[in-house]
Amino acid sequence: MKIFDMHIHARGTKPDPDALLSQMDKAGVFGGCVMSNTPDTSRDGLGTSFEERLNEALGWSRGHEDRIYPVLRIDPYEENAIEKARIAHKRGIAAFKIICSNFYVYEEKPMALLREIAALGHPVIFHTGILWDGEVSSNFNRPLNWEALLEIKGLRFSLAHCSWPWIDECVALYGKFLNSSAHENGTEMFFDLTPGTPEIYRRELLTKLFEIGYNVGDNILYGSDCNASPYRSEWIKKWIDTDTAILDELGVSLEVREKMFSKNLMRFLGKSCEAVEKLAPTTDNSNEWSPINPDVSKTIEKWYKKLPFSSLYDTQFYRALHDIKISDAISIDRYDLGCENGKRNLLSFLYLCEGVSKKYAERGIPENVLLETLNDIVIFTNEWSAVKGELYLGELNWLIRHIRCSIFKLGRLQFAFGNAECDSERHGIKKGDPVLEMHIPKGGKLDRASVLDSVKQAKNFFAKYFPDYKYKCMTCHSWLLDDKLKEVLPEESNIISFGNMFDKIRDDDTNILLRYLFRWDTTDLNVSYAVPNTSLAEKIKKAVMRGEKFHETLGIFKCDDN
Repeated sequence: MKIFDMHIHARGTKPDPDALLSQMDKAGVFGGCVMSNTPDTSRDGLGTSFEERLNEALGWSRGHEDRIYPVLRIDPYEENAIEKARIAHKRGIAAFKIICSNFYVYEEKPMALLREIAALGHPVIFHTGILWDGEVSSNFNRPLNWEALLEIKGLRFSLAHCSWPWIDECVALYGKFLNSSAHENGTEMFFDLTPGTPEIYRRELLTKLFEIGYNVGDNILYGSDCNASPYRSEWIKKWIDTDTAILDELGVSLEVREKMFSKNLMRFLGKSCEAVEKLAPTTDNSNEWSPINPDVSKTIEKWYKKLPFSSLYDTQFYRALHDIKISDAISIDRYDLGCENGKRNLLSFLYLCEGVSKKYAERGIPENVLLETLNDIVIFTNEWSAVKGELYLGELNWLIRHIRCSIFKLGRLQFAFGNAECDSERHGIKKGDPVLEMHIPKGGKLDRASVLDSVKQAKNFFAKYFPDYKYKCMTCHSWLLDDKLKEVLPEESNIISFGNMFDKIRDDDTNILLRYLFRWDTTDLNVSYAVPNTSLAEKIKKAVMRGEKFHETLGIFKCDDN
């Protein structure tokens, strides 16, 4: 998805579009609008002449007209302002920027200039909201002043910073433009999301914009308020990440985001003639426009039913499905794996299963492999719900493998793409070499025949569906390989038999086996309260309480008699 930054200040610096685009690339921004320096009528004495401003703005876009769009700062009270707008139009200016620092937008000269700009087919970017200029000026920038623009036919204009701290006024004004005859004469207001809203207010702003029920999806623009030189890529990326996380929580769809980050700007600048449908709201927002893709909840429910969840979860699941908004724009690469909202985690991962299914289908992998692999979502919903006392999905750092299609359940065992954890000279393996990791999911016997059958399936599976993946060996890193278990289990047990199928190359001191034998939150510190339900669990509990340590052991599979 392309991201455009529609609010960048040149501030009298020498144009260097290549350097700007380089910094934009680092921020994940494709292009944007660069605004010239302030007019020489500005009270701070830092302004420049019309010709200087025009050359400055055009210089920033020269050679990159498909990515950078020049914007001219203009003052309605500067000499020959209307004629200057005409000249700027002929020279290739894409838009105009006006700051009402000591006048109201509805005064005669501003309105005359705006009529001319509208006739020329260009949009206007306005500063609105509190103005940090050291002057008594903010009252000129309250959003309701812009009601006057209802009278100007065909004008497209944006209100920067969404008029913070007058957010409510800004949203209400937009509702009035929607509900008036303005859309019939082409006059159109846009929201400019440029920060100005401190981060603590950002969630409030985006929530009000997207949940009021007004049709805002076609009229939101994204900007940074950053300088062209230097363009602070890390700061801008931070704001994009912050806003994206909020959009995820609000369930804002991919379609609406694409409009907000790029398509709306093209329409605002007149670069796109795409028609948009305007839904006029009433005062009680009866049209109830929503930014949410309604197919998302259907997809989530589909995967909840396809996987073997207990019906005991149904009440909590459907309540969560109703209350929690999930966006079709979420991806596993930027999902917050530290998210402590277990119900949101479950809904999100169930939605992401649809993408996994498509990837399996593209490779021709059977659906039974898909469903058995994704069953880990059910397993870890059960484990964490028992810990939390409510419907909850945890262990996300493990489950990302399933969503990324890097692990597959084949028979009793799971096999994952991996890299050797350490050198093993006797096996001819170096750290980092490609391997197949073997994992043991909960459920089912671990007898020799089942293990060998799984290994056989894995060899055939990867040869057929991932023929380019050349692995050195199969490895396993598990508490089940720990030789110390021989002290508490008979030699003929399946666990000991399984461990004997590996060359052991490293032991790591850890009692992580407690979470597999008891509840998932069991540790050395609380094992005394754990209730064993097998003889092995009882023996392990006593040993740990005596201060004994068990291990996770790394082994290389050595049995090829399958």
